[in-house]
Amino acid sequence: MKRFKTVAWASTLSLALVACSDGTAPDGIDDRLNFDVAMVAADGLLDDLSTITQLFPFGSGASLAPSVTRSRVVEFFDGAGNLQEAYDELTTASMHIVSEMSGEFTRENWSATIARTRDMIITGLEGEETSRTANGSGTGDVTRSRHLDEGGTRSYDMSGTSTIQDVVHGVPREDNPWPLSGMITRQMTVQIVNGPDGDKTVERTAIVTFNGTQFVTMTVNGESFEVDLSARSGNHPFRRRHGS
Repeated sequence: MKRFKTVAWASTLSLALVACSDGTAPDGIDDRLNFDVAMVAADGLLDDLSTITQLFPFGSGASLAPSVTRSRVVEFFDGAGNLQEAYDELTTASMHIVSEMSGEFTRENWSATIARTRDMIITGLEGEETSRTANGSGTGDVTRSRHLDEGGTRSYDMSGTSTIQDVVHGVPREDNPWPLSGMITRQMTVQIVNGPDGDKTVERTAIVTFNGTQFVTMTVNGESFEVDLSARSGNHPFRRRHGS
């Protein structure tokens, strides 16, 4: 058996993405667009971390809502790059994970249909590990992304790619719950549906830099948002919103 396992499961990714904690709403059209992109990117970010941390230890991860499905294939390699039959806590040096997720999400002020793929390499596993590092890439399609707040209702279709670059987690995870360093970048193409200027396509880049704490900075088109990595059901992912 060359591949470790393929797992399909249903889960609950219940992360409420709502307006800012101070009650302020984005002002202009471009401002709202950055905020809406940030919400979608924050959802992807939290799902990225969920995929990585499911490997502490190696398991199937948290349960998702029935409308969401996942599949995952994991392969293990020793220090010489040889494929292993199974994970060995001393000799396994790296792993290759290919995962897919799709489903419909409905949260406060936001609903969408989402499909994501990821292809990641996790290194630093050999021997008595003190940290592990994730690198990889992914794709994402967010259709019928509908955002509703005091600024009105806005609809988008979004697609793009993501890059996971040297995201380091300390081991054991219980003592190191948040990534110590690294970046995740999303290049997003946003199709505005029935906007003030009609249908329009724009590009946005969302960049997150990790710092070892639960609060990380995400920038979207130069505007900064602070994401709470501990966000759970019923909680928005932004601690507060900054000006550009």
